[in-house]
Amino acid sequence: MFNNDLLRDLAEEKVALFLGAGVSASAAIDGNPAFKGWPDFLSSAATSRSKDLREQVVALIAAKDYLLACQLLQDDYDDEWQDLVTAEYGKAAEPSELHRSLISLNQRLVITTNFDKLIEAAWSKYTKAGDRSFKVLSVVDGNVFRVLKDHETPYLIKIHGSVDNAAGLVFSRSEYIRMAFGNESYSTFLDSILLNYTILFVGFSMDDPAISSLMEMYALRYSNARPHYIITPLGGPDNIREINKRLRKLSVIQYDSSNNHAKLPELIKDLAREANEKRREIIASKLASLT
Repeated sequence: MFNNDLLRDLAEEKVALFLGAGVSASAAIDGNPAFKGWPDFLSSAATSRSKDLREQVVALIAAKDYLLACQLLQDDYDDEWQDLVTAEYGKAAEPSELHRSLISLNQRLVITTNFDKLIEAAWSKYTKAGDRSFKVLSVVDGNVFRVLKDHETPYLIKIHGSVDNAAGLVFSRSEYIRMAFGNESYSTFLDSILLNYTILFVGFSMDDPAISSLMEMYALRYSNARPHYIITPLGGPDNIREINKRLRKLSVIQYDSSNNHAKLPELIKDLAREANEKRREIIASKLASLT
């Protein structure tokens, strides 16, 4: 079912999991989504603002220009903005079955644009006693490159910051430009990951202009390189899949998203099982070569 190269890379811990907002959206509190997505959060934040600003924000949300909508609200809220963000995304929530299935892939590098604490909670909860503990990096600077050499430690890299440091969150247009286009370590680090690991995108839409641009530059420079992978719902425009394949070197793995994406964790579990089988094959082959 899955590409053999992807299975081998998973078996050898050469896959970097790149987790987007769709992964956080799978968590719940009392049967309801744990956190608001960007459109809902911005709409809610706009309700107490002036009529003109509310109308601006609604129009920008409709156009999916969340960064500019966020910038307008952040400027209007001023010092109260960080408290608003922390109140929403700092809530304690139970990791979902999707989080559990992702941890079961047993990869050393997890990268995310999410700034909630769900991945940390899942990693702690579902890691077996005695296994390697993980480290969290929530600032993309020169220190982030240690993950390329420190093969003994799993890392969570939160490239847009973490809610426990609200001042460093990338959550508006100015902050995004500063991080994505004004921070050389950001693009250099992600380019290094593209070259040295296979990336598996989960819960990520490719709407992020910096990430999609890096993928397109990678495909242009290294036209013969192996692809990376993105898991997406079944359906969608054929031309978008073609763009992902041709311009971004992204191989698409599709799943049935009915019943609130219930089949996505099952797909990830199947992927983990097949990767474990591949790992056993590799070990058996190496032992056979020694006899």
